[in-house]
Amino acid sequence: MNRFCTIVSISLSLIISTTVSAKASAETVKFPCGDSATYSVLMPEGVAVDGGKCSGILNIDRSVRVIGVEAFKDSRLLEVNLPDDLELISTSAFENTLIKKISIPNRVEIIGDSAFADNNYLTEAFVSNSVKSIGAKAFNGTRLLQISIPNSVTKIQSCAFGNIDFGNGSRSLIIPPSVTSIEGCAFWNSGIVTVSIPNSISYLAGFNKNKLSTVNIPNSVTTIGMNAFANNPLLSIQIPNSVTTIEEWAFLNTYLSDVVIPSSVTTIKNWAFASNLRLKSISIPDNLDSLGKNVFDDSPSLKTIYYCGELTSFPVATICPPERRAIIEQEKAAKLAAELRAKQEEESAAKLAAELRAKQEEESAAKLAAELRAKQDEALREAARWKTTITCVKGKVIKKVSAIKPKCPTGYKVKK
Repeated sequence: MNRFCTIVSISLSLIISTTVSAKASAETVKFPCGDSATYSVLMPEGVAVDGGKCSGILNIDRSVRVIGVEAFKDSRLLEVNLPDDLELISTSAFENTLIKKISIPNRVEIIGDSAFADNNYLTEAFVSNSVKSIGAKAFNGTRLLQISIPNSVTKIQSCAFGNIDFGNGSRSLIIPPSVTSIEGCAFWNSGIVTVSIPNSISYLAGFNKNKLSTVNIPNSVTTIGMNAFANNPLLSIQIPNSVTTIEEWAFLNTYLSDVVIPSSVTTIKNWAFASNLRLKSISIPDNLDSLGKNVFDDSPSLKTIYYCGELTSFPVATICPPERRAIIEQEKAAKLAAELRAKQEEESAAKLAAELRAKQEEESAAKLAAELRAKQDEALREAARWKTTITCVKGKVIKKVSAIKPKCPTGYKVKK
């Protein structure tokens, strides 16, 4: 009994010791960050939190791996030096501070939503090539003089670099070929004068309220998204044959005067070309499936719409150019000819199939008849093997009778 108590006592001691050790390894360490303020680091994870009262210049401790959610939001920080081993900058981590410049270390892969948003003094941001994701509104409302996007980024999210034009920007922007999607208000009101869009983008939006007069849309784009180029002084636009959808307000309030929409476009959504005061003419694809509401609303100069299709909800009478009508008639004739050929081929195929079936049935019937005759012949041969012949006499008349069980006719007797 004493031995059992001793074993239990040792086991309980080990459990208590392990628990105390685990608690000791999970701790909160505080670091000074201006005047009497501090920020905390949750260990061993290395998450920086509770820095909202920090001010001045801050060298964040090298133990920090993650800047936590809202860690330094609304602080009075003027300058921040991030540690080399930092891996993540969380949502609103430095939102609404006094920081003037920031350099993202080479191990950071994610910059969270609104991470540096509303920093009215932030003019410089170096984003390293390790960064794969820049969150929505990450640099929204800053005063960046240049926008630099690393080759590692694949998607520029809504308002990531939005609203940074405070009257001092004429920015040229180069989108790296790693990017496949530009969404929402990605670069809205950012003072962009020229932009280079790579042939990797499929969804294109995000340039509302800039200073673009011309844009080269690559052949990779399939959707021109909501508000894509609204409120820009666009003078002309070349929409490639890859585009199938033009979304709401895509070209709202521009300086476009003559527009040609390619035949690849099947959907134009609400207000797509509204409030274009200089828009005089537009060519709509004849195979358009869907035309939204108020597509050309408040476009008083629009007098000519070239269209030969069957939709009717246009603000002015449409014109079907003779050359397009001729093409449509040719296409209809070609379609009818193709349908006729297909019908003839179908009928021919059906006839051939019927003839083949008849021939097969005939051959099958002949085969069955031959098999039946063969069976009958075999039966006759088999029967012949079992026949017996007897001699029957009636006076001087003699008859031979062959059968399996031969019998003499009436009046005859078997000759013995």
